Amino acid sequence: MNNSRFLAVLLLALPVAARAQTKPATKTTTAAKPATEQVTEVTEDLDPATGKVIRRTTRTTTLPAGTPLPGSSTVAADGRAADSQVSDFFREKTTVGALTAPALLDAYSRFIEKVRADRRGWNSASWANAAAVLSSLNGRYEQVRSDFVLDDKVTIRSQQAEFQALRTARQISDQVSDKL
Repeated sequence: MNNSRFLAVLLLALPVAARAQTKPATKTTTAAKPATEQVTEVTEDLDPATGKVIRRTTRTTTLPAGTPLPGSSTVAADGRAADSQVSDFFREKTTVGALTAPALLDAYSRFIEKVRADRRGWNSASWANAAAVLSSLNGRYEQVRSDFVLDDKVTIRSQQAEFQALRTARQISDQVSDKL
């Protein structure tokens, strides 16, 4: 019984911890060279037990002015995808803000099925696009969360966790293959 409670708490906490790990890149124009912009990306590694930051990595690069950030053409500042990007992902017209609880549950199911089916051919931009779509779904989930029963909440959390696990596995695989 204690193990099932622990598992339920872990499934509920995992997406929150994963969301906190990466902050969106920010752009600043340098005063000395107005034709360039500095892009800063902050990545935080969290202790799974406590949720506290155990390592923070900041990477700053200089890009030519006007260069879009990777995967940011339709991603809002908060990391969420626009409805057009969500529609492109699902290949059907989707307005995330209008999804009811049952429709949102279906959208999560379709999302994870698409990720499972297409992930082998994805590059980092595709993963960033999928993460932005998931962020949009998560934003709507927070708005209609009280409309879900516990079983549906656990289903959604497990799908969020599966996406994070698949994405992390791909990142680790890419890092290992780069080292070989």
